[in-house]
Amino acid sequence: MAGMFLVSVVVAGLAFYVLKRWVLSQRHDYAPLPPGPKGLPLFGNLTDLPKPGVPEYNHWLEHKDIYGPISSVTVLGQTLVIVSDHSAALELMDKRSNIYSGRPRMKFTEMYVKIQT
Repeated sequence: MAGMFLVSVVVAGLAFYVLKRWVLSQRHDYAPLPPGPKGLPLFGNLTDLPKPGVPEYNHWLEHKDIYGPISSVTVLGQTLVIVSDHSAALELMDKRSNIYSGRPRMKFTEMYVKIQT
C-alpha cells in the first residue's frame, strides 16, 4: 500500500515538472539569460558551485574564463547572474541603476497603513 502511494507521488511530481517545463518553454516574454553551464533537471547547476576547500575566487575566475564576464547559473530553480568584470559591474550598478533599482511592494505594510488611516 505504501509502495503504491510512493509511486503515485513520484509520478505526480514528474508530471508536474514536465508540465511546468512545457508551460515555461511556451512563454517568450522574458529576456534570455547570459551564458552559463547547462544544468541538470531539478538540481540545475548545483554541481557547478565551488567545491568545499577550494577558494571561491579561484572557482569564479575559472568560470569567468569559460563563460565570460557576465554569466548565469541556476541552482534549485533560483537563477544567479554573476558579474565578474569591474567595468561591467560599474556600468550595470551605477550608470544603469535607474533600470535595476526598486523595492518590492510590501502588501502587508500597504494594508496596515490603509487600516490605520
